[in-house]
Amino acid sequence: MKGIYVAAIVATALALAIDGGVIWWKGGRTYRPLLLGAFLAALPMCALMFYLVRMPVNDWLVGVMGAKDPLYRFLTTFYAPLTEEPAKLWPLLIPWFRRRIVKENAVAVAMALGLGFGVGEMWFLAERISRDPTLSAYPWYQLTGFINERFMVCIMHGAFTATALVALRKGRFPFGFAGAAFLHYLGNFPIYLGALDVGRLGKPTWTIILSVWVTLYFVAMLTLVIWYAAGRKQAGRAVFGRAKCPACGTVYDRPLFGFNLVTKRYEPCPSCRKWHLTGEYKEPPAAKPAQGE
Repeated sequence: MKGIYVAAIVATALALAIDGGVIWWKGGRTYRPLLLGAFLAALPMCALMFYLVRMPVNDWLVGVMGAKDPLYRFLTTFYAPLTEEPAKLWPLLIPWFRRRIVKENAVAVAMALGLGFGVGEMWFLAERISRDPTLSAYPWYQLTGFINERFMVCIMHGAFTATALVALRKGRFPFGFAGAAFLHYLGNFPIYLGALDVGRLGKPTWTIILSVWVTLYFVAMLTLVIWYAAGRKQAGRAVFGRAKCPACGTVYDRPLFGFNLVTKRYEPCPSCRKWHLTGEYKEPPAAKPAQGE
């Protein structure tokens, strides 16, 4: 078996075990059939959208503009957000599916759609890579970049789709879809800049920049999903726990935004508004009742 297919198997297992496991657990028994249906509905959509929409549009643009036209290259940056976001959201066209998306399950359904699309995209890319005699010759353990990226993309897709479904529940779906497409575009745009070698930094420098960007962007999208799921007031606590202000003594849920310094964190206290460096607050053990009570 070619190494790229083994790498795809490893990445799929990681995505299903970690991302899928959390979705299955947090989604609850009541919504599990809906979540499974969302996953399966999105699974083939990457390949279908690519061959039925993206390639015909691309062939038309190449015929009109030419493949070397700078405007054509710029327009291709819109392919992914404008084709993949609708591809993940197509089940909303089914009234039965749309009516069952409620506040309690919107984020879980979005993550299931993103996971299904991400896994399908993973295998779509693996099949295309297998055609390249150079890349397909690598053993799977030398394709850790593919494994890591595909795992992260499964979660990123869920974050984009969650933006649309959370807005749907508030009656603002057009704004939510625009937000999902924008986040998708924002994640991909630096790749376009690197391909153009903006600033003439050179390929090695751009490789480092893109690696750092992908990591930071993934953390941002993961934080966004937690924010959607837990709410603004509880998201920071879900990620970072609680802290006690050394200035005023207030115990508070830690904010999402601060400076992480390994075991400590530099952040503002919501009560006294002062910035301070502190570790995680541990709740004191409950007092045992006195004998005879």
